[in-house]
Amino acid sequence: MVPMMDLTQAIELCTFCPRLCSDRCPVSLVEARETVTPQAKMAWLGLLRQQVPEAPGAPPRSTLPVYACTGCGACTQACLHRVEPGVHLLAGRALAEEQQAGHPALADLPRRQRARGRAAAAEVAGAVPEQRRRPDAPVAYLPPCLAQGGPGEDARRMLQLADRAPGLSGEAPMSIAATDSSCAGYPLLAGGFVEDFRLYAEDFARQVAGHATLVVGCPACAWLLRTQYPLHGVPVRPHVLHLAEWLGRHAEALPETPPLGRTAYHDPCYLGRGLGVYEEPRAVLGRATAALCEFARNRQEATCAGGGALLPLTAPETARAIAEERLRELPPGVETVVTACPSCQRQLAGVAGAPRVLGLLEVFQE
Repeated sequence: MVPMMDLTQAIELCTFCPRLCSDRCPVSLVEARETVTPQAKMAWLGLLRQQVPEAPGAPPRSTLPVYACTGCGACTQACLHRVEPGVHLLAGRALAEEQQAGHPALADLPRRQRARGRAAAAEVAGAVPEQRRRPDAPVAYLPPCLAQGGPGEDARRMLQLADRAPGLSGEAPMSIAATDSSCAGYPLLAGGFVEDFRLYAEDFARQVAGHATLVVGCPACAWLLRTQYPLHGVPVRPHVLHLAEWLGRHAEALPETPPLGRTAYHDPCYLGRGLGVYEEPRAVLGRATAALCEFARNRQEATCAGGGALLPLTAPETARAIAEERLRELPPGVETVVTACPSCQRQLAGVAGAPRVLGLLEVFQE
């Protein structure tokens, strides 16, 4: 893994940059404010690191521009130096928390995250037979906590698909991860609660250590496990794959399904630019539709749906506007949008007049 650029160097490069990425940031595009361009946000992060007092009339620190980001990585894609504002701004949120100036919408987030994770895991345990939740299963699936219909329903969809296509998981039956939380802890890191995240990550890594392969339904959690756990000194024993990667590798084993109508695939940011996964979900959909088309911007150039980095909590109207802009890129006649991210699915489906929006497992649901 290529080490991430030093934060000081990244801030310097962004602060004195001619704003080559301003037209890529979904937040700055829908808000049309200079203060939330990637360059401005990184410059503000530099001031925050120096603990420079706020200028008269400046917005309160609880609404600092460091929260005006989805972590989509589009700015990095445009950057000649490959600076990663989407990752560095998380450090800004950690500084805001240290200075007791965090966003009010994220107050008490660690407690809420633990409660939500436990509730999701309990829902999964109630939906799945105990014998299908083995902690030592060679291949285990982690349902996303934001899955359509809930994580329990998502776990059932996975087991139904695995049982219809035994080749998906090899010789051993597919299992659901037997964890205390159906989340790898992304909200904690995205909220700036670094110490809470590290402790959470250590516990989560212990719980999944008995698996050889962990298939993850949430792109943000897959990205977290593969890139951020190691950076925070937490080793992950299983080989981590996102659901799209796993299904894509076994596309020929997927069952026949009634073909969808005219369908477009939305590339999630953490799966695409974050992990470089573009072709696998399209190979999966090749088994389910004869009319797969593309958004005007797709693959590395795909625009965000507005669901990342807790933006639906910190700026819900902005997040909604980003989703609306994304759907304007659909070609005419699309009946169904499929995405490999539950947060993207929720964002896009929430737009008035949106077409049907499905997750990958729903495509094969009987």
